[in-house]
Formats: sequence, C-alpha cells, structure tokens
Amino acid sequence: MIPNRVFFVWFGSNIPLSTGLAMLSTKQIQKPEETILYIDGENGEMQGEGYDLIKDVPGITLKRIDDSIFADLGDNGICSHLYKALKKPVSKTNLLRYALLYKQGGIYLDTDIIAVRPWDDLLQYKGFCGFEPVAFPQKLYASKNPFFYLFAWLRFFWRFLCVYLPHGEQIFRPTERFFSLCANGAILGSEPKNEFFERAFAEINKMEEKEQLKHYRLGTHIMQKTTGNKSSEIMKMFPPAYFYPVGPDISVHLFRKGSAKRLDKILLPQTRIIHWYNSVEKKYLRQQLNLKWIEEHPTSAFAKLARDIISLK
Repeated sequence: MIPNRVFFVWFGSNIPLSTGLAMLSTKQIQKPEETILYIDGENGEMQGEGYDLIKDVPGITLKRIDDSIFADLGDNGICSHLYKALKKPVSKTNLLRYALLYKQGGIYLDTDIIAVRPWDDLLQYKGFCGFEPVAFPQKLYASKNPFFYLFAWLRFFWRFLCVYLPHGEQIFRPTERFFSLCANGAILGSEPKNEFFERAFAEINKMEEKEQLKHYRLGTHIMQKTTGNKSSEIMKMFPPAYFYPVGPDISVHLFRKGSAKRLDKILLPQTRIIHWYNSVEKKYLRQQLNLKWIEEHPTSAFAKLARDIISLK
C-alpha cells in the first residue's frame, strides 16, 4: 500500500508560479496527508510567486535536503556519491526521488504538473508510474537497423508538425499508438522498501562513471531499463492518458490561444495529472510562466487550470 504522501523537489530560493500551482493543485485535489517540498540547503529565504501561493497553506511543508536522505539505502553509497558529483538539479532530483521513495514511500511529482483528479485508487499498488509516447526510445540506440532510425525520425517530424497545426493535439492523438511507450519517472509512486529501487540502484552501480554523469541516464533511461517498459507486480505502469494526455512538445497546445475551450477534449476520463513538460517554456513560450503570462493569455487551457487552482485557495 502506497502512503498518501506527496513530495516535490526544488533547487534555488526563487520558487516559480508553476511549482506553486503543482503543489496547490495536488493539495486541493488529492488531499494527501503530507505535501512536502524538499529544497536544497544552500539558499536563504524562499521567495517567488510560487512560494506566495503555498507559504500559508496548512499541510504544505518545506524541508531541507541533507545527507541523511541517502543513508542506509543498501546501494553501496552510489547515490550519495553521485549526488555530490552531479551539477545539474534535474540529475540530482533523480537520485532524491529514488532515495525518498525507497525509504519513506509515497508519491513523487515533478513540478511541471497539474493535478486534475484524485488517484486514491492507484495507492493499492506496490508502485506505479506512467508511459509516455516517445519518438526515440532508449533501446533504439542499441539497434543497428537503419529502418528503426528512419521510423523514429518520421515520428519526430510528424510530432513537430502537430505542434504547429491548429488543434494539433487532437490530430496527433490517433497517431500516438505509432510511438514507443516508455516509462517516465515524473510521476512515481511506491510503497517503502520497494524492490524496484533495489534493482535501480543495482543498474546504477553497473554503469560506468562517465555514463552515470550523462543527462537522462539516471532518469528516463534507468526507468526504462529497470521496468523493461512493462508493468510488473512491483511497478504498475499506466497508459499516457493517466499522466501524459499530451506528450512531449504536443503539450504546447495547453498554452495556445483558445485551447481552454478544448480542455474537456485534452483531458481524458482516466487523466489524474497533466504533466506539461517545462521544456515548452524555453522551447516555445521563450519565457517563464508567471501571473502576468496568465493574465495576457486568458483563453489558454493552462491559464484556465491555473485560475481554477488559485480560486480554490
């Protein structure tokens, strides 16, 4: 049984609006026993639009990251070692989510999510995560078949085209089945001492050091390697509709003018959480989401979701 405890991770003292929205929506929708934001201990007073959203909300707490998180994992000390060696927050977060879930259990969520429906029914499993539709799966890189690469590039360019087509998320959806379904750890639930993480630690220990330090290696690649992109008794895997109703790049349609009118079509009956991929901020919006952006884009689906969350505070 997975504890109804949710945690997030943030590096830096300035908490953006999107992080506050992620935490507030989770608190309102799921009503967890604890909602925790783990923050690094190198910064002073917290600030930002996101912090203003959560600072006075009962049940939301901030905790400093310390060395005790990586103690007694049975991982030969690899997580503690790599955490100190890694520079990028996203890579450090991969290790934190594994350690916290293994020791405490609960649900880890990335900060680029919005909760839309409760997920109490998922707490019955030993662990859970979701599939996302991927153009270039990790296993592709071990293949020497040129047709696999050609098909992957065709998928990539089709997705890129759907990014710019009007109502592109609806056009893309019927073709999603041609993409590889791969495990993603942005939404990851587990009971304490889940064997899944023991296997993940073993996989990390087997990697060469130069591989351990590469981008994605400790995140999606480890998730795909450890799960084999298949459900198991220790890690139930749900279709994209649950957590990734709009996949990589396609999620930009949440931010397009007029998309609020299509929100009932963007969301699916199974959708509990929308992972909207914060890469769209730099890649397409070219700015960080804030209250001013919401005011200037009132007809976007993201703005509607944000207003609904803030209005319930």
